[in-house]
Amino acid sequence: MLISHQAQSQIKIGKLVNKDKLKNNLARKLRTNWEKRLKKLKKDFDKESFSYAIAFTDNAGFYEDKQRFARYQRLSNNMVKLRDNLKQMSLKDLKRLAKDENKTGLEKAREMRANSKEMIRANGQKPEALTEIGQMAFSSNKFKIAEDAFTKAKKIYDKHGKTNDERYNKLLSNISLLYHTTGRFNEADEYTTRMVELNAKQYGKTHSAYASALNNRAMLLKDLGRYAEAEHLIDQAMGIVSKNEGKNSTPYAIMTNNKAILYQTIGRYAQAEKLLNEAITTSGKSMREGSTLYQRFLVNQALLFQDMKRYEEAEAIYKKAIKRKQRQWKKNHPDYAYMLNNLAALYVEMGKDNEVEQLLKQAQKIYEKKFGKKHPGYAATISNLGNFYRAQEKYNQAKPLLREALVVRETLLSNQHPAYAESQEDLAILHWRMGNISQAAGLYREVLKRSATFIKKYFPAMSEAEKEKYWNKLRPTYLRFYAFAAENHPKDNRLLTDMFNYHLSTKAILLSNANKIRQRILGSGNQKLIGDYKYWLDVKEVLAKLYTYSQADLEAQDINLDSLEKAVNKMERDLSNRSKDFSGGVGDKAIGFSDVAKALANNEAVVEMVQFYQFKNNFTNIVYYAALVVTPQATSPKIVVLKNGDHLETRYLKYYRNTIKNKLQDRYSYKKYWSEIEPLLPKAKTVYISPDGVYNQINLNTLQKPNGKYLIEEQSFIVLTNSKDLIGLKKRKPLSTNRQAVLVGFPDYGSTGKIPALPGTKKEVITIEGLLKSSGYSTQKLMAKKASEESVKTISDKQPKILHIATHGFFLKDKDLSGNKLFGVEIEKAKENPLLRSGLMLADSEKAMDNSLKNKENQTNNNGILTAYEAMNMSLDKTELVVLSACETGLGDVKAGEGVYGLQRAFQVAGAQALIMSLWKVSDAATQQLMTLFYKNWLQLGDKAKAFKKAQLQLKATFKEPFYWGAFVLIGS
Repeated sequence: MLISHQAQSQIKIGKLVNKDKLKNNLARKLRTNWEKRLKKLKKDFDKESFSYAIAFTDNAGFYEDKQRFARYQRLSNNMVKLRDNLKQMSLKDLKRLAKDENKTGLEKAREMRANSKEMIRANGQKPEALTEIGQMAFSSNKFKIAEDAFTKAKKIYDKHGKTNDERYNKLLSNISLLYHTTGRFNEADEYTTRMVELNAKQYGKTHSAYASALNNRAMLLKDLGRYAEAEHLIDQAMGIVSKNEGKNSTPYAIMTNNKAILYQTIGRYAQAEKLLNEAITTSGKSMREGSTLYQRFLVNQALLFQDMKRYEEAEAIYKKAIKRKQRQWKKNHPDYAYMLNNLAALYVEMGKDNEVEQLLKQAQKIYEKKFGKKHPGYAATISNLGNFYRAQEKYNQAKPLLREALVVRETLLSNQHPAYAESQEDLAILHWRMGNISQAAGLYREVLKRSATFIKKYFPAMSEAEKEKYWNKLRPTYLRFYAFAAENHPKDNRLLTDMFNYHLSTKAILLSNANKIRQRILGSGNQKLIGDYKYWLDVKEVLAKLYTYSQADLEAQDINLDSLEKAVNKMERDLSNRSKDFSGGVGDKAIGFSDVAKALANNEAVVEMVQFYQFKNNFTNIVYYAALVVTPQATSPKIVVLKNGDHLETRYLKYYRNTIKNKLQDRYSYKKYWSEIEPLLPKAKTVYISPDGVYNQINLNTLQKPNGKYLIEEQSFIVLTNSKDLIGLKKRKPLSTNRQAVLVGFPDYGSTGKIPALPGTKKEVITIEGLLKSSGYSTQKLMAKKASEESVKTISDKQPKILHIATHGFFLKDKDLSGNKLFGVEIEKAKENPLLRSGLMLADSEKAMDNSLKNKENQTNNNGILTAYEAMNMSLDKTELVVLSACETGLGDVKAGEGVYGLQRAFQVAGAQALIMSLWKVSDAATQQLMTLFYKNWLQLGDKAKAFKKAQLQLKATFKEPFYWGAFVLIGS
């Protein structure tokens, strides 16, 4: 069959049309496919990285793998190629591109040779494309490319007046994250502040974009050392994301991680661990175990375990993570350096020194190559390497590294940042070990001045529990300085004055803050503040009640104890932020050595005890005690260092208590605890002693000298919580003119006989009541069923001058706890808080001992047991004296530098001016006589300290052994 020319032409055109159609369809299909993949890649990336800054403990960061950027480059270049060369591309080229889509990621990465500058040039007028290029470049730590792309995109937006565009906001956020990650904190500070304002204006303060900005700002503030502000912002951000995206979302997991690292930074390890576990659990539901974000959280967990001394757990995580990164990347990636640095620091703590130098040098090389020398990760690495060399006594190698770390940190962070102070101390220790004592002393003075600034800056916005954890982070610096001063004071006579002053400024710092908080709020006249403060105390009372609930009861009543504890802390922080009065007066004028020396009379002296550890490049387990002695007109303190602290706290303390208990002659305790100190007190008839550590557990009056005399017969000891309290003591006037006393004793414990009755306490209370009444006191007597927990708690409403409680007391050590409950309180809670395992037994307390009772029978505010935790919430600011005429009321957990956590601390926090407490189980009859004698003497002499000493000497005439007359101590006066 013949075909005409026209028909042939139509067939030819038809083929061409079909070919063009096929070509266009294929191109469109490829474009659509690439656009979808780009969009998904971008969405995943935003989800894990760019919307939210992610916290790390060394500021070094953790970066996405370069394959993701290579993939983005290829997809983006192919889009450009389709756009610009569609007419020139053959069907064969298009099919080749389609075929290329089926290659593996590794093949694509190897074949990818696109020039990033050409990508930027090709997308030169498309700011959104430049932004995406910058993001993906940043993700693979191509920071220069990222900055070039971001900068060019910003110029285009600015030039065309599109600064209100949503994409412009995102760009600024990216720039702030870039500056933050690369250590340019000042520039990041400007951008994060701007982002918070812009997102609030554009989206409102309930939008996730605003939460993202708050989160990013919070993480920068964390790295700048502005912890209170950071916590406030991250809490805001988490609240928004929780409502918008839920607690199982990736953004919420990121913020949970961030808050955990913030808590770790300021020493709240238990809270940090709980939050990190939540972040890991949440992220594990929505991403692969090998994903970068999931690995970030695990490495953060390892760093936390390292801080918590859980070394084996930390090491296992590091090793697993390093192996994974070796498979993903080669050994030149900053993530790899990050983990090498962490592993090396861990090995230093574990004493595995063989691999440390190699690990740190490798990390240093990677950081320098990727970031240059002006980066926090680089500074952290050379700091670790310098300290390692110092510990190895390679001082000449350590010195330039530690100096460089100091300069880098000052450049990046300022000289007011905690990391800068850390570098200063590193250099101080180096000079100490090199014998350059003058340089070391100068640096230490600067370091401790900065530490005082940190306390003043951060304490006001923390609850007491949070202050304790933050102080635990700062305190090792002070302990190292005490070791330095004790060793080197002959070479620099100012060191002992420094040591005395620094110890005065920080000893019992938590107790001091708690007392000032109470005094200033209640004396502020601000009724709203006072009302909120009292409400906070009421909530703490509810919390104390809930500690008696079983976990089953809490669940049945839908009570979340953890949430309530957090709420109590938050209330305390909120009060702190609202009122300078609640700040605790951290910035009060410091009392120092000269003030104390001037306050002393000619026959007086002060002994400030300081417990610390031996330091040789690192702390050892050897405990030292220093006695810093101040006498009138002295120009500096004198010192005695007892280097047998380990034995003082163990074998000698056991010997002392055994001789007391068994009424034996004590031939050694004076020699061990006091013989070296006494020669520094030749003229002192009155000694103000501020005990530390084991000195809280002995009564100096009971130490017998070789001549047979007890110290009580030669000197008068007045126990102070801190030697600076002497100034207030000398100026103190009676708290009030009221002459009211509340006397509690002889409680009716119950009918079972589990708690033995104390008939001596009945006689004691009746006798003391008669003495006080005859001297014009108005008294209230609470005995039998009236001697209840509820009645004692409401005593504070009466504001008595005297509170006298005669009953059984108790303190149980953590190791002695067993079973499910302790006097109604859950054992786990009692283990966590020593104030829950110390207390007084009052009316009906036997029922709290009966674990067979149903929980609801014990779940009242009046179960007969007044714990120290509950006593702490009483208000005794106008109470001049609290007498706890009971066994072991002066015992508790002894915390070096902070005192005894038990009834002693509880009543001090409650505001009591002076306390009489016991150190061991007492004789009922002897105690009744001692207390009667004390009140007789006090009413005659008007001086508690003199009256108490006289009573002890009078009782000693009848009962010669210290067991009877030496059990009680007077704290304060």
